[in-house]
Amino acid sequence: MTTTEPERLFLEKLRGLASAAPPCISIVLLEREARDARVAFKDALAEVRAKLAASASKHDIASLLDPLELAATNVIDSSKEPATFIFLRSPDVCESFRTRYLVGQPVAAVGDCFQLRPLLALASKHLDFYILALKLNDTRIFKCTDQFCEAARFPKNAGTEAAGFAPGASQSSLRAEPVHDRDHPEGHLGHFYREIDRDVNALLRDGHPPLVVVGVEHEVALFHRLTTYPACVEPGIRGLPGHLGQNEMYQQALELVRSVTTGPARRALERFDKQIGTGHASADVQEIVLAASTGRVEHLFLLENGAVPGAVDGGADLLDTAAVQTLRHGGDVQTLLETSMPSGGPICAIFRYASEGS
Repeated sequence: MTTTEPERLFLEKLRGLASAAPPCISIVLLEREARDARVAFKDALAEVRAKLAASASKHDIASLLDPLELAATNVIDSSKEPATFIFLRSPDVCESFRTRYLVGQPVAAVGDCFQLRPLLALASKHLDFYILALKLNDTRIFKCTDQFCEAARFPKNAGTEAAGFAPGASQSSLRAEPVHDRDHPEGHLGHFYREIDRDVNALLRDGHPPLVVVGVEHEVALFHRLTTYPACVEPGIRGLPGHLGQNEMYQQALELVRSVTTGPARRALERFDKQIGTGHASADVQEIVLAASTGRVEHLFLLENGAVPGAVDGGADLLDTAAVQTLRHGGDVQTLLETSMPSGGPICAIFRYASEGS
């Protein structure tokens, strides 16, 4: 299977790869120009072939590597754009990925399991979020990913005359007639925002994706104060939506969403802060690798492109070993930027239960 610009790598997909039977071949190429990957792939394949020669027959080597060469022919082109190419091969797996993100480190490895950290980093790059552009007479909502931004629709019955909404408003916006109350300047806005909050919760009830609110400063602050939606991204974006173009709002929102941790990952990190030192969480790589191999790791966080001196399991990277073992035993694994790692190190974990000695 070949995926060019994979939209999402579900954990179940990664769990399957983590459980692949050996020998597992991992090739990762990071190229500033995609066309350079042909030479890099040839060199990586030669390195892999030499490693296999010590333990496999020529026939077995050919059966493993011929499909990889075909995959590379189909995936690598003459583009001058930067790209990462990831090739995975085992007796039962032949996968290739191409992405415009430069993730991971160059790899040409043969081992008992795949090196999955580049794919975990790639999975973390995919984002789903919404932008709520607050404007009293034209509030709009946009559905976004790391690739695009498009106008979305509020639920069919969005808006109410009681809030001063003009009849006949389109489903893509909420329109309200300006109402000014000098004695209670926030009264009408507050009612208006509660109606919007109701419709936002109805629209985004499945999964609660991050929501970035755009508007003038006091209006964004008021909406954040009133909303019951659980995944608003602080501090939002300050600016009048009428003066910010859609692309400008999108670029600012994308940068904001990438810089913060939301949803289940944020809740897990809050648990880590509370449980570190109790035997239920750790930032020690050796302890985490041992816990992962016995199925104790519930949530594992890895620093994107992090490294730990030393190796285990015949040369496998310690962080990759922790990731593979956690996935094999049903735990969750996520890579984070340095600013989001709570321990200041390359790895941290929450355990399902404390060790007997804790």
